[in-house]
Amino acid sequence: MSVGGAEGPDARSERVQREAAEFANAVLALLAVARRTRGRLQPLFDDVTVPQLVLLDAVEVCGIEGIGAVSAYTLLTQPTVTQQAAALEAAGLIERASSGHDRRRRILTLTERGEQLLAAKRTVVSDRLSSAWESLDDAERAVAAPLLRHLADLIADLT
Repeated sequence: MSVGGAEGPDARSERVQREAAEFANAVLALLAVARRTRGRLQPLFDDVTVPQLVLLDAVEVCGIEGIGAVSAYTLLTQPTVTQQAAALEAAGLIERASSGHDRRRRILTLTERGEQLLAAKRTVVSDRLSSAWESLDDAERAVAAPLLRHLADLIADLT
């Protein structure tokens, strides 16, 4: 029982457990809607798949660090990244090269065509999400992107 509005240890523990369960349910709902949305976005792209677009984004972010870094960033296995990178290279969207100091390590970079395609597709996705952005108030807008990035990092660290 609380005295003077203070919460006892048992009540605090129960509240924390309820809030943690609510957070977990919200994260699972976000992951589920993200999967459904990925399928809905695909018809917008006739020249690249959503997974290829994710890989292009990863190459832009950390491809210079090698296939292992892209694998970690995308949570894909290295053989999958290597296979998909070969397809993107054949399409003229990325270049694979040996690292200057370690010939065993392969680095990935976007070609000019890959940069242009990624920028164009980001615009398509941004346009598609604009109504969601516009529905946020100023306080929500201020925290939305940083919070989503932070949550993405936290979820990635769970794997």
